[in-house]
Amino acid sequence: MGISSTARQAQITSSTLNSNRTLGLVAGEGKLPGILAKSARSKGYKVVALALSEDAQARVLPHADTVHLIAPGQLGRNLKLLQNEEVRQVVFVGKVPKLNLLKNIHKLDWMAIKELSKLPDFSDDTIQFGMGDIMEGHGIKVLTQSEFLRHLFPDFGVLTRRQPTASEYADIEYGLKIAREIARLDIGQTVVVRDQMILSIEAIEGTDEAIRRAVSLARAPVVVVKVAKPNQDQRFDIPTVGMNTLNSMHAPKPGGVLAIEARETMVVDCDEMVSFADGHGISMLAV
Repeated sequence: MGISSTARQAQITSSTLNSNRTLGLVAGEGKLPGILAKSARSKGYKVVALALSEDAQARVLPHADTVHLIAPGQLGRNLKLLQNEEVRQVVFVGKVPKLNLLKNIHKLDWMAIKELSKLPDFSDDTIQFGMGDIMEGHGIKVLTQSEFLRHLFPDFGVLTRRQPTASEYADIEYGLKIAREIARLDIGQTVVVRDQMILSIEAIEGTDEAIRRAVSLARAPVVVVKVAKPNQDQRFDIPTVGMNTLNSMHAPKPGGVLAIEARETMVVDCDEMVSFADGHGISMLAV
C-alpha cells in the first residue's frame, strides 16, 4: 500500500523539524562557547560544534553531541562538515582574534580565497556580513547569540556596591561619546579614560590589551567604557566582558570603573566579576 500525500507531508514536516533541532556551533576562544552549547542542549538542540582551537574544543566537548576541530580558513571543508551533519542553523560565538587569522593567511583554502577576494575591505563588519551571506547562501541560517544567552545581558544600573564618583561619571559620559564614534568607524568598541583624557582606544589588539596599555600609562585606576556598534550584527561578535577584563584593569591602588552598554553587552561570570570588583574597589555599571 502506498503512502498518502498527507502522510508523506507529515513525514517531511517531521524530518524538517528534527533537522531544525540540530545546531551548528562555531566556537572561538573564551567561556561563551561552552555556556551557549549547554544552553542549546537545555533547549532540546543537538549540538554540532566546529572548534577553532584545542581550548575551544575542550570547553564545548562536555555539552556537544559532536565536535570537529577546524581551521577558520578552511571554509569549503567547514561548510561540508555542517552539510554532512544536516545542520540548517548555526551560531557563531567566542572570540576569533583577527591577528591569528592574519598570521595563518597561508592556510586559506580556495573557497576562502575566492570569497575574501570579493570583499571591499577586511574590517570586522565586512568579514562578518560576508560570512553570514556565505552561510545563508548554502541554506544555513545564522542565529544570534542572544537567542541562547539573553540572561547574560544586564539591564540599566550599578552592579557593584560602589557607585562611580561625580568625576568618574563625567569620564563615563565623555568615554561614551568617543566609544560610539570609534564603533561607528569600525575601529573598536572600547575606550579607556582618566580625567576626561583618552588613554587608549581599542583597535586590532582587543579590549584587554587596550586596557592594560592604559593602566601602564596612568599608573592609577581608569574608567573603561565599552559599547555596541550602531549597526551591530547580533549574529556576530557581540560586545562581551568577563574576568579577563577586570584583571586587565588591575592598578597599583584600588578603584576604577567598568561601564558597559545595557542590554547590548554580555557579562560572563557576572557573580564572580561583581565579587572581584567589590574586593578591588571597582564600580561596574550598565549605562
